Amino acid sequence: MGKRNRARTRAIRAEMAKTGQNYTRAAATAVESPLGDGGVRSSGDAAVEHVRRLLRAQLTIDDARYERLEELEQKGYRIVDGGQVGVDEWKVLDWRTDEVIAEGDDGWEGYTAATKRLCPDGRWVHVDSVTDDLPLPEVSTPGVPPSLAKALYEWISQNSTSAEDIAQFIGWPVEKVREHQ
Repeated sequence: MGKRNRARTRAIRAEMAKTGQNYTRAAATAVESPLGDGGVRSSGDAAVEHVRRLLRAQLTIDDARYERLEELEQKGYRIVDGGQVGVDEWKVLDWRTDEVIAEGDDGWEGYTAATKRLCPDGRWVHVDSVTDDLPLPEVSTPGVPPSLAKALYEWISQNSTSAEDIAQFIGWPVEKVREHQ
């Protein structure tokens, strides 16, 4: 066993003793910070660090989004959600309350007519368009090739990927993962 592996094992065991975590979780926590030279300890560590960076970026985007929503509401805009919910069915909802403002089954034309009638002054903003003009943070991690970065992003973005799975992989508490998603 090389010096580097012995040091890593000591760090993991110290983390286990300190936190009571199992070896896998302690290993993820013990190597959370990158090495001083900007690299990470292994390709597995790089993948873990990349997922953490993705989650931090998501929290940054969400914070900017909510800040923008509050600014718009303070300026008198109504934030709406909804749109097409079926082939011809549509709904317009108040984003804060989920109140159904309007709904219909007359397709895009009906939706457009209803929004023009109910909001002739253009003071409605769809929640999905709020951050369209904000720059998205670039997320990259030394040791993670672009194709793996894309796969990791897709993995954490899937509805079928639980916060528990992500937390176990990166060594964070489940609550912290949920806060960042």
